[in-house]
Amino acid sequence: MTQFFFILADSELELVPPEIVNERCILNNARARGKAPEKILLDASHHHPAFGKLPPDSERRGRPDIVHFFLMLCIDSDLSVEGKLKVFVHTRNNDVIAVNPETRLPPHYPRFVGLIESLYEQRVVPSRENALLELRNDVTLDALVSALKPDEVVVMTPSGEAVPLPEKFASIKGERVVVIIGGFSKGDFRSDLSKIKHTKVSVGPRLQKVWTVTAKILCGIGFSARIGEVKETKPSKPRRAPKKKAE
Repeated sequence: MTQFFFILADSELELVPPEIVNERCILNNARARGKAPEKILLDASHHHPAFGKLPPDSERRGRPDIVHFFLMLCIDSDLSVEGKLKVFVHTRNNDVIAVNPETRLPPHYPRFVGLIESLYEQRVVPSRENALLELRNDVTLDALVSALKPDEVVVMTPSGEAVPLPEKFASIKGERVVVIIGGFSKGDFRSDLSKIKHTKVSVGPRLQKVWTVTAKILCGIGFSARIGEVKETKPSKPRRAPKKKAE
């Protein structure tokens, strides 16, 4: 049985950085939620006025909603329910969230934000005896991939080879397959992909939404399994003897 590991890489999930923690929009949002400003997630929908004081790539930051969409799709997929999928979230700051397949995330976005903020405080939720989400720091993307010991690594990128996903996944022979999906809305991977032996695959020339790419991958893997079943069960046709020429 092939085991898949999905990594949402370089995702824009982080607590409010120190350089903007005292900005008015941050303080107002933290006060309204009854939390310390340094303990809330950076969210572009609430904190965008402060982004001017962040480095030049600020337009892609503060997108925990992308992580929420991604996890909801993965956890509710047939692949996950069948025990064939494990999911990890890797962030721009090299934090890694390991997600237990039995996790049932809140569909309500504000509750999800509160859950991730609790995770950053406690490192594991709800408890170490029942760890559904676990946070680890200072784990680079290449270190995470190496720890998973994959037989093949597929990186989803518009610059990759445009191949039908069912055919691509049906052709993979290994039993441990890592699929890396960019967790950002703009730009490219921040992590050094040259440290990872991988193949690049594209679902089209344009940068598509993370949840769109994820849905296509899940469907592609599902169809690839059917292709494999057909190849295994389809009987080979007997070869006909050549017809003799009339004399």
